[in-house]
Amino acid sequence: MEQLLYDTMLYLAAGINLMMAFVLAYGNYEYHYYDVYRRARLLSAAVFVAFAAGFLLHAQFQWRTLWPAGATALSVSYFHIGAVFFGWSHTSLIRPNYLTQRIVFRDILILCAGLAAYWIAAIDDESSIIQYPLTIMNGALCIFFLHAGYIALNFYRTYYRVRRDIERMPAGGDAPRWWTPEAKRNVLLRHHSFALGCHLIILFGLGSGVITACFPTQTWPYTMLLVAAIVVFTYIFYAIFEYGAIIEAGTNATEDAEDGRYV
Repeated sequence: MEQLLYDTMLYLAAGINLMMAFVLAYGNYEYHYYDVYRRARLLSAAVFVAFAAGFLLHAQFQWRTLWPAGATALSVSYFHIGAVFFGWSHTSLIRPNYLTQRIVFRDILILCAGLAAYWIAAIDDESSIIQYPLTIMNGALCIFFLHAGYIALNFYRTYYRVRRDIERMPAGGDAPRWWTPEAKRNVLLRHHSFALGCHLIILFGLGSGVITACFPTQTWPYTMLLVAAIVVFTYIFYAIFEYGAIIEAGTNATEDAEDGRYV
């Protein structure tokens, strides 16, 4: 029964993620004037697809009980992909000129090094990481934690800086016609939802790491994690989907804040 529930939640979480990815990708054309937002929607859809693929692979191969090191490598792989794409999409929504070729090259290089390290470690050490805490896998995991931590720190630093600048932008009066007090409140509220989404994905990632260390081969803790995953990804989907309702004011505000106008 425990195994059946675990497998059911894997398929359910994968299905929900794929549906949300489809909605973000399919409804993207109406925002063709807003390149940054369109790209953010596609990158968020890619995150959902990466996690869905990971969940389906867990269900297919049952590595959690048969090959714990492989299950850990798989989980860290889609978490790392998700962290990179989340940083690209959501940091760019707050700071439109953030995603340069240098940043893309840097993140892809670290991501590729990480993916290679996780799977080499899993193949070299098929025992549980809780039994051998100084194995290659733990060294490989440092790549993920350092890179994901940097991405999160950079997002928060950008968020608070841009939020401060937008709060200083006067609304109404002599301000541009699109920048009303209501538009200002809505933009700040939507940006806050991005920050809350980042909080949730960090907590989810840390919780996954703790549970993996404590229960490397059991399935019931991961069933609860999958429930949390559905909640987290549904909220992230909601936040970026709703940003489309204020996309004009949000785009203009972030561009003006970055250029230092009206501040």
